[in-house]
This record gives sequence, C-alpha cells and structure tokens, in this order.
Amino acid sequence: MVKAAMIHHMNVAIADVETARDFYGRILGLSELKRPDVGRPGLWFGCAPNELHLSVQPGVREGRTRMSLHPNERPERLGGHVAFTMSGSLDDIAGHLEAEDIPYVRGAAGLPQIFCEDPAPSIWGRRRR
Repeated sequence: MVKAAMIHHMNVAIADVETARDFYGRILGLSELKRPDVGRPGLWFGCAPNELHLSVQPGVREGRTRMSLHPNERPERLGGHVAFTMSGSLDDIAGHLEAEDIPYVRGAAGLPQIFCEDPAPSIWGRRRR
C-alpha cells in the first residue's frame, strides 16, 4: 500500500516577498533555501525536514489579514495556519516578538502556545467563498 510518509512542504500565497523574508527569515529564524525558477516570485524556507514555500499570487490583498489573534473576533472560521516548534521558553519567544513589535496572544489549549499574525499580506487575508 502506498501512503504518505511525511509532509514535505506547505505553500502560502503572499503579496510581498521582502516582508515575508523578514518575518519568516529574520524574525522566526527559518533558513532560506535556494528556490528554482518556477515562473513567479517567491521564497522557500527550510525547517528541520520540512519546507515552507511562499509564492507571490495575483489578487492577494495588501493590508492586515482577517485572522484576528482572538478567535471570537474573526468574521468567519479561517482554519488555515502554520505552526512551528520554537527554541526557547514561551517567555523568551514573547520577549522576542515584543522586541520586533509583533502582536501575539498566548494559547489556552493546555499546551504552550503563542499565536502571532504574519505581517506580510498573504492568502490568509482572503475571504473564503
């Protein structure tokens, strides 16, 4: 029987390469990977055995996403997200995000979680139909 062995990568549509590079590369510390010419601008990042692909897509809106940090403030259920296991304590991570002026909230699901919003316009900002 053929079955998936692992998730190789996730692709997120973005509007702004440099803002995405700053957030995922400098702020989150992901390693940028060499990306082949796939016919449109974008970035690839490595994170352990997995990859995060960011592709510029026409029609991705500028501005903040519709995914509020507070679930009860979201106009609709937007289930998409990317989760990273980070080094350092939750307080270390919170301090790092504060120093970078990235808003965040701590999760309440009974495990150590911090949620923050990607400042780059992305597919998360598009309204589902």
